[in-house]
Amino acid sequence: MSYELVAAALGELDEGSAILRVGHSRNLRWANSALTTNGDMQTTNLTVVASGAADQGRRVAVLSGQVADPAEAAALASAAQQAMRDAAPVDATALPPGERRDIDEPAAELDDSTTETMLAGVGQFLESGAAQFGYAEADRVTTYLGTTAGTGVRHVQDSVRFEASARDDTGSTWWGTNTWDADFAAAAAQQAQDLRLQAAREQLAPGRHTVLLTPSAVADLLIYLTWSASGRDAVEGHNVFARTGGGTRIGEALSDRDLTLYADPDYPGLQTCGHAVVEANSSMESVFDNGLPLARQDLLRGGRLVGLRASRPTATRFGLQPFYLADNLILEDAAGHGTMADLIARTQDAVLVNCLWYIREVDPQTLLLTGLTRDGVYRVRDGQIVAALPNFRFNVAVPDLLSRIRDASGTQSCLPREWADWFVRTAMPALVVDDFNLSSASDAR
Repeated sequence: MSYELVAAALGELDEGSAILRVGHSRNLRWANSALTTNGDMQTTNLTVVASGAADQGRRVAVLSGQVADPAEAAALASAAQQAMRDAAPVDATALPPGERRDIDEPAAELDDSTTETMLAGVGQFLESGAAQFGYAEADRVTTYLGTTAGTGVRHVQDSVRFEASARDDTGSTWWGTNTWDADFAAAAAQQAQDLRLQAAREQLAPGRHTVLLTPSAVADLLIYLTWSASGRDAVEGHNVFARTGGGTRIGEALSDRDLTLYADPDYPGLQTCGHAVVEANSSMESVFDNGLPLARQDLLRGGRLVGLRASRPTATRFGLQPFYLADNLILEDAAGHGTMADLIARTQDAVLVNCLWYIREVDPQTLLLTGLTRDGVYRVRDGQIVAALPNFRFNVAVPDLLSRIRDASGTQSCLPREWADWFVRTAMPALVVDDFNLSSASDAR
């Protein structure tokens, strides 16, 4: 019945789109090395976007809700249609023509093998000896998008989030993954080794240091850069991508390294929807772009900024190119090579930061972020981890960080620590960065 709900909603609209998301999620949580909760949830949510012509621009209204049958879907669409008639005009473009594909297929559910894999992974950590705390979640969301311009597509999105923290009297460590193909036994063994390393401790004065960031830490910083890459804000002078004197920094080199930062719906292992699915307007996304085909888009290429995010209406108004990103993020350094262990082995002196948390923006004009290190900070000396260090508060302007990269590993799939509630599909290298500001010591563990 899934697409029937979308069809019933479209039948009530003069113009617009309907988005149905059918989700199935399973999760496990553990504390003090014992399972504490588990969940098995199913959700169905319909969003209806009703639009129509106005004297200037178009009118639009968006309503969302849980629906159980076509009659409820039609009623929600009818209410959206009425709300649209009372709305103020907005900038808009016509919905893009679309394709119809797989719309009659049912919603997909998780099978028992997913739960078995999740339990096996958790078991590797619970047997490791240290006190274990963590969360594992598998999601499968089937999205149906229908528009009055002819689009009718279905997409099944799997998401994995697995986080494990280990603690003992010496300290704590964290590990996470966004794939079930991870080596959980090796990760649990590495956590035990990390805790043993924390028995030897050194002190470090706050200041600017050479820092080795794990792929997870890199992801947390670059996700925020991507969220901030608004073309409209740059044109209006409100963000770090605004050019002094007017215009944007598109075309400007942000790094002398051959860096590519991009999103690609077909990236192996991180595949995501190949069409724009938008439930609310912003300067970067428009409900009038629903069904727009998505392909690989580069934010950085060869270390240069090559695009900024903009919906079609925003692009038309501000003289930009329409620019949408698929729901993943990948950074590649052409000179990066080897694993993170290889990167550590060829680093003479650095502070290894396992992960970041409590990240907040300080200044949008420079994209200065602050936050804390957590669950493992170490001294690397002569290619080896020799001791644990205290945690620190950090302050870093992310575009400036890109200009101070000294070395990089190869790119690997990774789970961001701070933003995993909202974004899990990332692939990043570990980076060695000079002059990273560890501004003050922290008592956080």
